[in-house]
Amino acid sequence: MERALRFPETALPGEVHFVVIGDRPAGQTMGEFRPTGEIPVPSDVELAYVAATTERLGEVPEMTGLRLSGVCDDDLRLIAKRSTLRDLAVTGRFTDEGVRAIQGLTTLESLELWSPNITGDVPLPEDSPLIKVKIGGSSVVDAAFGHLARTTAAVVAVSGESVRGHGLGALGAMPTLRYLRLGSENIEPGCLWRLGSSESLAILSLAGPVDCEAVLSFAPPLKEIDLDHVSRADCARLLFHGLAVNGLSGPPRLADAYARMLTGPDRPTGIAPRRRIVTGERDLTSLVMGPAPVLLIFTSRDCLASEWIAPVIDRIVAEYDDELIGAVADVETAIGAATAAGVDRTPTVLLTRKGEELLRLPGIRSHAELIRRVTGTLGLPMPGEKLFPGRENREPLLGSA
Repeated sequence: MERALRFPETALPGEVHFVVIGDRPAGQTMGEFRPTGEIPVPSDVELAYVAATTERLGEVPEMTGLRLSGVCDDDLRLIAKRSTLRDLAVTGRFTDEGVRAIQGLTTLESLELWSPNITGDVPLPEDSPLIKVKIGGSSVVDAAFGHLARTTAAVVAVSGESVRGHGLGALGAMPTLRYLRLGSENIEPGCLWRLGSSESLAILSLAGPVDCEAVLSFAPPLKEIDLDHVSRADCARLLFHGLAVNGLSGPPRLADAYARMLTGPDRPTGIAPRRRIVTGERDLTSLVMGPAPVLLIFTSRDCLASEWIAPVIDRIVAEYDDELIGAVADVETAIGAATAAGVDRTPTVLLTRKGEELLRLPGIRSHAELIRRVTGTLGLPMPGEKLFPGRENREPLLGSA
């Protein structure tokens, strides 16, 4: 059943994003447009207004989502009058008084608040069926945890330079909490222990240092930890005890190897990158037709994802004790190489042996996914074990001729 929404005759400064909940052909499930006048809206379509300004906010008709920048307290008071809002994400310079104004909303499922002026020490819309709540700002304090604990959120994120972790005990009692992101690098030693009473927390994400003893004390139910900064020793320890680290997990025997591949060196080593530079199509052909497996990444000069993923190639190659060749091809300078390999995006990673393609990962952006797929294809040698036997008794890898 359709409903009608009336927009101003002149376009609003923002865009209306739509999502189709029901079954539709690929490419027709989401998009954005700038409507004017009256438009019909099917019952299986949800709309959200997205704008970098709150100008003409009062002219925006009722819809399920608002994502706004430049928000002040008066804007939040206006937003508080909406009766069908499910997704609210606002940034600006509003205060706790503005947050207090939306306390009476009863339909919110997702709430994101960021302002340098909020402390978080203010009641949230506790009568709303909240699933996700994110609060951030330089003035946010530990008292925010107590108010978050009174919601039904499964996903909680808190960031702010003043957050120390003293209120984490309140979250430990939340029966719905599944994911927690602590975006402060100033969590004090020992404060993570306050989460130990949680019976539901499955994923913990930390911007600051990790307290391994604390983390291991509440696993299970904890299954995964995502870390902005982690030493190899801590990474190996967490992996050994069965936790996934930054999306990567495996049997205890692989903990040390996975930690070496997943993390950079704890101290600068001065070791040159273990990547051969591919200069063109002929060079590529010569390389991949050789007897040794080749782990090759195609990059481009301005591709940040390529810079992010390329160093992992070195770590993986090092783990195979130089039996695996690492290589890089810049699609702009290695003339013909990308075309010959059928590569049309960067970064793309190929794993080959004797000219046979064993693995292709176009657009790969995850360290964990790269490590998991490569080691899953090649297998990972035990300490002191040669993955590829000597020439006199070499066997085909994965059935390759």
